[in-house]
Amino acid sequence: MDSYIFIAKENRIDHIRCIQELGGCYWWKKCGRGERHLQIGDIVYLFISDKIHNRVMYRLEVVDTNSTRDDAKYWKTKFEPDNSCFKLQNVSSVYTGVGLTRNELELHGIKRKILSKKLDAKQSAWLESHFGNIK
Repeated sequence: MDSYIFIAKENRIDHIRCIQELGGCYWWKKCGRGERHLQIGDIVYLFISDKIHNRVMYRLEVVDTNSTRDDAKYWKTKFEPDNSCFKLQNVSSVYTGVGLTRNELELHGIKRKILSKKLDAKQSAWLESHFGNIK
């Protein structure tokens, strides 16, 4: 299985509340460079980008690759329906430490300006080490 990091912009969707209430969130297959090719079982580390958190907080697993969005109530902007997106389920305790910021990510080769990135084995292992309590 592969691991990825995604940046969640909280000014668009309340990912934190969505994950708290639904146990996960939804993600678009399409991105600016084409289409993401995640598979069931892949891991996504979710960086929460807002004025309070600005760090990786969640370890999610892809549980469906062709799901219909069911998160309209968490949108802060106009809801964009999607009948073919990824469904991500939270599989670890929320990371509440002070690390995993953009600066720390950069020290591990994860550029500051990315929106999503496939992680190499070393980056994945480093992030995994912060999420010891797997659900």
